[in-house]
Amino acid sequence: MLMEKEYEIKYYEQNMNGDLKEASLLNILQDIATLSAESLGFGPSFVFANNYAWVVLKYHIEIYKELRNYSSIRILTEPRGLSKLYAFRDFKLFSPTKELVGRVASTWSLIDMKTRHLLPMQKTLPMMIPFEKRDDDLAYSKIEPIENVSYIKDFDVRYDDIDVNHHANNSNYIVWALETLPCEFRKTHCAKIIDIRYRKEIGLNGKIFSTVEEKKDLDFVYTLHSIKNAQTEEELCDIKVCWMSC
Repeated sequence: MLMEKEYEIKYYEQNMNGDLKEASLLNILQDIATLSAESLGFGPSFVFANNYAWVVLKYHIEIYKELRNYSSIRILTEPRGLSKLYAFRDFKLFSPTKELVGRVASTWSLIDMKTRHLLPMQKTLPMMIPFEKRDDDLAYSKIEPIENVSYIKDFDVRYDDIDVNHHANNSNYIVWALETLPCEFRKTHCAKIIDIRYRKEIGLNGKIFSTVEEKKDLDFVYTLHSIKNAQTEEELCDIKVCWMSC
């Protein structure tokens, strides 16, 4: 069930500090998840043939060290099984020297593209095992609602933001969230823990309203992000990021 792959980190996948961009990391996770699913019989060949689509609902990402100036990153992924309408997948991140530098938990659903309904997992994927909790499982953090807005920015959904499912790819939401922060903050802080909760999709020519609240605790700085459809005011995505100085 395990799949491991090394990814070369391209120059354009790094930010100004030489860190792997958060959106680039999400794209890598999505790629190896797709490869793993295909090898197990429920990847693109299966979903396209049945007019289904995989959608990610939640990520919890923990970064133990800066992903800075890496020539490559090795990802290990494991599908953790199914529960009613949800599928679970874990990832481990390794540096070029094979040091464990991060872990990720994720939750997914399979939808019928015609009806837009979630599919019952165990009936649709009988080859997969039920989910069983482990003692060392990562825990999703609560994402509090924004009370006092620190920063606001608007975005247009571009043609290149859209994926084969005809809506904005999940990696765009972290871009819209973090791009709203001041440049100086981004240059002096690295994401340590990221929680993402996807609520609703948006398509081509949509307009995004991104708001941020910056908060400080005794030990760290964290930011709360709300991504809304500017035309309908529907909540599309909530994100919480805990930061470390870098």
